[in-house]
Amino acid sequence: MGFLAKELRENIKTGSLSAYSDFWYNATGGGPTKSGVKINEETAIKYLAIFSCVSLISGDHASLPLILYQTGKDGSKKRATSEPLYDILHNQPNKNTDSFHWRETGQSHLLTWGNFFNDLKRNPRTGEVSQIIQLAKPGGVSVKNNRKGIYYEWLDKDGKIQRRQKDKIFHIAGFGFDGIKGMSVIANAREAIALGIAARDYGSLFFGQGIHPSGTFETEQNLGDNAADFAKDIKKQYGGLGKSHNAMVLTRGVKYNPITIPMDDAQFISTRQHQDLDICGMYKVPPHKIGIHGANSNNNNLEQENGSYVSQCLRPWLVRWEQSMNMQLLTPEQRQRGLYVELLVEGLLRGDSEARSAYYDSQWQKGAMSANDINKLENRNPVPGGDQYFVPLNFIPSDQAADFAKETNQDPAKEDKSLRMIEYRAKTSILLRDRIAKQYYPLFKRAAQDIVNKEGLAVKAQVNKQRKSRENRDMQTWLDDFYRKMPAEIKSKIGPVIRSFSEAIQAASAEEMGVDVGISDDLERFINDYTERYAERHTESSLGQLTALLKDDLDALEERVDEWEETRADKIASNETVRNSNAVYQAVAFGAGLTTAWRIRGAKTCPFCKSLAGKRVSTGQSFVNDGDELNPKGAEAPMKIRGMKAHPPLHRGCDCYLSI
Repeated sequence: MGFLAKELRENIKTGSLSAYSDFWYNATGGGPTKSGVKINEETAIKYLAIFSCVSLISGDHASLPLILYQTGKDGSKKRATSEPLYDILHNQPNKNTDSFHWRETGQSHLLTWGNFFNDLKRNPRTGEVSQIIQLAKPGGVSVKNNRKGIYYEWLDKDGKIQRRQKDKIFHIAGFGFDGIKGMSVIANAREAIALGIAARDYGSLFFGQGIHPSGTFETEQNLGDNAADFAKDIKKQYGGLGKSHNAMVLTRGVKYNPITIPMDDAQFISTRQHQDLDICGMYKVPPHKIGIHGANSNNNNLEQENGSYVSQCLRPWLVRWEQSMNMQLLTPEQRQRGLYVELLVEGLLRGDSEARSAYYDSQWQKGAMSANDINKLENRNPVPGGDQYFVPLNFIPSDQAADFAKETNQDPAKEDKSLRMIEYRAKTSILLRDRIAKQYYPLFKRAAQDIVNKEGLAVKAQVNKQRKSRENRDMQTWLDDFYRKMPAEIKSKIGPVIRSFSEAIQAASAEEMGVDVGISDDLERFINDYTERYAERHTESSLGQLTALLKDDLDALEERVDEWEETRADKIASNETVRNSNAVYQAVAFGAGLTTAWRIRGAKTCPFCKSLAGKRVSTGQSFVNDGDELNPKGAEAPMKIRGMKAHPPLHRGCDCYLSI
């Protein structure tokens, strides 16, 4: 009486105790309910529906990756693994607890007491968090306010009062009316919980201790002392599962009257189910998540129910955790440096491979994720070339639709009609492919830049070694060995770009020609062959240039690779978008049994390409052959053709194209 009276007097005196205060419902005794069952946070968790909901939400939350990120100046983000707080949050908040159990405990506190309190240890020099130690019982922590601001008080295990200022406590508050302290979930739902527990206890008593015989035997004879022997004989002959369906033979006027359970007594089953649904509603948990399946729960709507669970039940808690951690665990200086905490809800997809696959596929096709982004989420190693981002580009952007209409909707009556229609169809033919090439140009350039950078660094490093030995013979041997291995590196870098670009051009070409062409084995072989040829062309060009310069001096090699790093990637991107686009277009046309015609861009086109304008070829033919010589009017000198030209480009910088 002494302690309770003292606490009551202090709370009433300060005005902090009201009829709705958590004091009446804390773990010291539990508040009274109409059903007569005392309810507090520690007794309520023994009710199966409460335990199921709390353990489900807490476990799902704790299983999500908790990551500390840093935002770059360009808006990108990366994991801040070098920050001490990353390891604290992701792995071990304190020396006794791992991150999973710390968050599981914290979420269970929020779902029962409505608050999660932690004692913070900070680096005295920087003020950064070094440990986060959870407090055992949130119900024993008081949140107070004075002129200096908010502070916290509680009794430790030795009965001593502990007091901490706000910067020394990490506090996540659940739902409440003051934005500072959360309300006890159990206290607010104590009547519903008590009714559920009362129904449970009634069921236990009904089956365990209630006097409910299965039937009675009736006779007009007075059995007297023989009644016990009569009951024993009946049990011996007809009792037990093995004799439950034997025919019963009664003599001397004995009658058997069966007794069934009255329907009123059986209603506790539906009462319990109703209370369990109330608990699910309180925690916003779909009933099937804790094993309650009803008329509204079937295979057709479980996916929607699971989505609702994430968005309506889990997400508000995750946002509450994220904002509390960002505000309380990060110093202002850390926030200014772009640090922030994020819980990755994508981790919930790990349990469903089909859902993961569909999600990753849609993100990859939109250009939102690369192959290596997916590998990282799946805990797989990165793959060469997997950092590229690809998008389907066989569409015309909406903001360019007006330009497209303007370019293609010309009046053919102003010129010779037949010639104008040919030009009209040719211009329409290339517009979509040009837009695709424009979008892929940076990807080709980036891949090519990676290749030439690798070449340049390797050559310069070897040149420095060579200067010490002064033996050009060794440099040639090194070049041969280095470029023998380069094709594989080149294919890994530019191969994915060629593949995606070829598929986009194929789709656009097939749509233009009105043919139905899918991703076939022919296209697969074409892409592989084209990538192989490009790797060979690139290797031969690099090795040939450096071998020719080697006879001069080593400085010439350095100058050439410096030139490559500045200009070669741009040249490769320009050339390959033209070459690859025309090669795919021609493959689609020949596959459909059509011929292709050489088209030029305009008056500024070189005389050599003008001489080929309008020339048409079919399968197996080429526009010019190896050894041919072009000497059109207006050319300063003849052009000697090296290698068969089945499609543009004819020369470096050529932007000619094909049409049907």
